[in-house]
Amino acid sequence: MLERNLVFSFLFIILIIFVISIIGCASGGPITSARILTEMKAVKLDISTHRSAINNLKDRRVGKTGFFYIIDTNGTVVFHPQPALIGSRFKDNWFMTKLIVEKSGCLIYQLGNRTHVVFFDTISDSEILCVSILADDMSQPPLECQPAETN
Repeated sequence: MLERNLVFSFLFIILIIFVISIIGCASGGPITSARILTEMKAVKLDISTHRSAINNLKDRRVGKTGFFYIIDTNGTVVFHPQPALIGSRFKDNWFMTKLIVEKSGCLIYQLGNRTHVVFFDTISDSEILCVSILADDMSQPPLECQPAETN
């Protein structure tokens, strides 16, 4: 009886590992520009349908390093996974100015020794949804992104 229980336990553990690997593959996979844009589209739809969906973005990630945030056209952070940044105003920052002026697109920029990519698009006339991710986390450099000139 003990041997039978051990066999079932072992098979159960193997089954769990298999299921986790399948779920991981289905929700994981390479991070591409297309995948990020698809996720942004879904988030925009959620937010336009239920404003409270913004709260779900706190723990939502794209790949290992990608995260969502929202700014308004005054350069104020409306939502960020780091709550201390919410309400902060960055209107005079070159980066925020670029997002506000362009309203939609993709930028690549250097911060320290890391290359960052930000995808952004309007949610409304006054808000912009952004996804920031390290370039290393993407399967290939996004060709459609323009290099940002840091001032």
